[in-house]
Amino acid sequence: MATLAWLCAYELSNSCPRKRGHAIRNGMGAFGPGTRRPGLTAWRWRPSIDVSVRRVTSWGTGARVGGWCAVAGNATMATTFAIISDIHGNLEALETVLADIQRRSIKEIFCLGDVVGYGASPRECLDLVIETCAATLCGNHDQAVFYEPCSFNISAERAAYWTRQTFEEEPNAAVRKRRWEVLGRLPYRYEVYGLLLVHASPRRPVNEYLFAEDCYTNPSKILANFERLEPQHMTCMVGHTHVPGVFLDDPYFEPPGELPQANRYTITEDEKAIINVGSVGQPRDRDVRASYVVVTTNTDGSNGEYHAEVEFVRLEYDIDKAVKKIFAVAELDDFLGTRLLDGR
Repeated sequence: MATLAWLCAYELSNSCPRKRGHAIRNGMGAFGPGTRRPGLTAWRWRPSIDVSVRRVTSWGTGARVGGWCAVAGNATMATTFAIISDIHGNLEALETVLADIQRRSIKEIFCLGDVVGYGASPRECLDLVIETCAATLCGNHDQAVFYEPCSFNISAERAAYWTRQTFEEEPNAAVRKRRWEVLGRLPYRYEVYGLLLVHASPRRPVNEYLFAEDCYTNPSKILANFERLEPQHMTCMVGHTHVPGVFLDDPYFEPPGELPQANRYTITEDEKAIINVGSVGQPRDRDVRASYVVVTTNTDGSNGEYHAEVEFVRLEYDIDKAVKKIFAVAELDDFLGTRLLDGR
């Protein structure tokens, strides 16, 4: 089994003031209190060696470390990669995103799950993700198709059963087996370049929703998730809600357009964050465009401290084509198509 040999040095501090111009509005954050809870710690971490571990993928060739599917690259060199999530069988959106990633000459892609569910092209989307992504995580819809849909609404449940049926109807036995093997081996967590990747949340990686309003209505839930981040995790990247943005541990949430630098966030050692990358195939922030992020780590390279730039990307795609394909499938509710036209 491949192992991670991290030699980490970290410092604890009793407070971590807001950095880089995050506004406090009348003592409240955008969706919650604007002051930090006493005793919250800020972790400072830096690798003291050049860690090199072979590529680990989620297709069954990789190694699990303590329940984690682990990957490590050179933590001190600038690296650019893309993170996508919540494709939901929307081939038109996925192809548009992958074309943009290729245009940027990005070679490494990580998927946070929910490749299938809702949309009309689950087989094509899964095949593309297998071919293009370095690792893919298990989302609740992926899990529902492989096992059983639990606590799903009727529309989502019907879509899960229809997706399972389409996989079973694949005439090529080898292709059919490969798809089922992939779905059955998707990991729940993944570590790469100092980041923790999950589908939903650090605490419940498959099915816990972290909503912006939780910062105000249920701040303990957000704080509990920050407490699940380990010292080596600079940031946790999530999807699941289909709403992009940045959670800070005040707790506080900012949509990409309201960040100090619009659509960009800088990850540093002195501020923990949980970043939602949005949805490729079914955005729910009233913006119909496909969403994903581009991450460039250690862009300063000056003193060895962790530093990464996150860019939120939105792309127009052929929504009408995706909607018509959903309408053409009797087992898929028409609402799954019309919601794409509203970004909800």
